[in-house]
Amino acid sequence: MIRLGYLDENKGNRNTFNRIFKKDFEVVMLDDFAKVFTLDLLLEEIDRQGIQALAVDYKLAEKGDVKYDGNQVLEVINERKRYFPVFMMTSYVDAAIQKVNNAFLVNDKDGLNDPKTVELLKNQIKGSVESYHRIVRDLEQRTKELESKQDTVEGLSEDEEKELLNLHVELSKIDPAANPLSPDKMQTEAVKDLRSIVSLSEEILKSLNK
Repeated sequence: MIRLGYLDENKGNRNTFNRIFKKDFEVVMLDDFAKVFTLDLLLEEIDRQGIQALAVDYKLAEKGDVKYDGNQVLEVINERKRYFPVFMMTSYVDAAIQKVNNAFLVNDKDGLNDPKTVELLKNQIKGSVESYHRIVRDLEQRTKELESKQDTVEGLSEDEEKELLNLHVELSKIDPAANPLSPDKMQTEAVKDLRSIVSLSEEILKSLNK
């Protein structure tokens, strides 16, 4: 069962959300606000709890329980957990839409009173999680294919080297901890060869100056 996280400072809203979604998802309430007080802590808690999709309220910071609002959660997820399923539930739809880059991620809390809307949202959550895993799987598979070819006599073409570099960047945006961008990964073979030539030239000059 998908672990669906929910972040809302209002206990009544949390109870409503849990009642509606608990039959289809393993709902994880992020109500220990000390553990999610900053965006960095929130990201850590998402990983620690094994959350696979996240729903957030818009006006989170009003009472001081956390230091950010829902639109900032969407932003940081896109920056540091690219493609991770996240969406907003709010009673302030118009205001929230003005703060986000993707209006389709904003949902009206009043819609939770409509069974058809709820069923559609449940299907969207499930589809988003499946899509996320498919994207990650395809990126990782293609990366492995190119890295394997890179180690062969044939090596990679210039276009393949650029593709591999872009794949490393993309995977780092999905999970920076699991896919750190080392300087070596950010260089094509042409750049590495140039660095080798420069290094060799420097060694020759040093030997001539002795």
